[in-house]
Amino acid sequence: MALPDDVLAAVLRRLPPRGIAASRCVCKEWRSLVDGRRLLRADLLPLSLAGILLNYDSTWFTQFLSRPTAAAAVSCRLDYTVPPPPAYIYVKDHCNGLLLLLREECRLVVVNPATRQWELLPPRPTTPPHHHHHPLPPAMGCNENEYLVFDPTRSPNYELFMVLKVPYKLREEEECEECEWPPSTLILPVFSSKTGSWEERAFDREGDAAGTLPAMVGSTPFCDHQCGYWRGALYVCFSDCFVMRISPSDNKYRVIRMPTEDPGDTQFYLGKSNNGIYCASLASFLRPQILVWFLNERYCGQTEWVLKHDMDISHILPNLNYDEQQRDGPWVLQHYNYRPFNFNYDDDDDEDDVELEPIVEEKFEKFEWNSDNDNVLETGSMRENCYIYFLGFHPYKDIVFLGDEFDRVLAYNWSSSKLQDLGKVFTEFYIRLTTYMHYDKLVQSSFPYTPCWLGELPEKLKL
Repeated sequence: MALPDDVLAAVLRRLPPRGIAASRCVCKEWRSLVDGRRLLRADLLPLSLAGILLNYDSTWFTQFLSRPTAAAAVSCRLDYTVPPPPAYIYVKDHCNGLLLLLREECRLVVVNPATRQWELLPPRPTTPPHHHHHPLPPAMGCNENEYLVFDPTRSPNYELFMVLKVPYKLREEEECEECEWPPSTLILPVFSSKTGSWEERAFDREGDAAGTLPAMVGSTPFCDHQCGYWRGALYVCFSDCFVMRISPSDNKYRVIRMPTEDPGDTQFYLGKSNNGIYCASLASFLRPQILVWFLNERYCGQTEWVLKHDMDISHILPNLNYDEQQRDGPWVLQHYNYRPFNFNYDDDDDEDDVELEPIVEEKFEKFEWNSDNDNVLETGSMRENCYIYFLGFHPYKDIVFLGDEFDRVLAYNWSSSKLQDLGKVFTEFYIRLTTYMHYDKLVQSSFPYTPCWLGELPEKLKL
């Protein structure tokens, strides 16, 4: 006999937040009860943006750009996840408050910076499953990306998916046998925190393939890790080729075409924002014509891209001098560097040993940012050949984050067409490093971070 709603609600209120989150998955009636009585504390859920995690090219440590108040509440200094002495720590993915890290010894770690709890994942099986299930032509190779899936309102457990990128040709001169991609059945290595182990999971394709190999091999995107997790489905962007929608609940996947039929030199960025999955695009790096598309999903698996915004923002982009470029903004870099570096470089045939000391975390007392109107840039004169690139979407507002040629992080609100200057993209350490090593400054990947204050990670994993 079912318990009355008042009695069941009284029982569920005694559970810790993670337990209440898990109870939502029992049945529709329990989910409606938990949501209707507001049993799950909203202040513990990942509902606010704390900052942006930045991975610089040719380095193996991640920086954190945040509001000073957010930095005081939760730190993304992650050296407690590695044994002493401090080593390289690199964020590979983020989902609803959990981070996936790659340590120096090539081991993966899942960590919740808000609660400072972390787990070292067991190694994957020695033979990658796709070597057997996704045979490629002899002259083609394929890499993988890692994607976390975690929703504390659905389950206290998380999963990690290893998804194949679009294959590439190893030898341009060699002919390759034509085959469709992705295959009709996609075999993915998946780690489950519930079982504490890896497994091979088969996903059947619904609908057509994206194209054929080797004809569909695309260009390398500016950021090669673009994804979003929305309502139980993982969306992965494959360069300028297509989006893959992976549904773990029924082991299905579907190919979704990009918003434009002929992408040309278009730069795309996929992510989750206010009402679901969005895609922003630029016609070229030198023309700041920003288009924002919303993925409208209808019944029976039908999808369409709806254009929400189309505007040239060159007239509101900042034009800064050197001193303005170097100043902090309402968001400040926390300047993480976990070990000193020694570099040898030639300067007029004199070889010097340059030691770059680690930069300690700064104390944030100067800036507060409590309003969307802080540091809003005024409309100015039209600029030509403006260089901008995408850093991510705000998960709960109509905002896309940009980097520009002056190494500033900009927040563009496509509803109000206003632009904010948030702060610097690069730390002084990285600027010095690129100068010494003679290569360009570049953001390899970036992740808007939303803290989650719910409970515990699994206590034991099968190592």
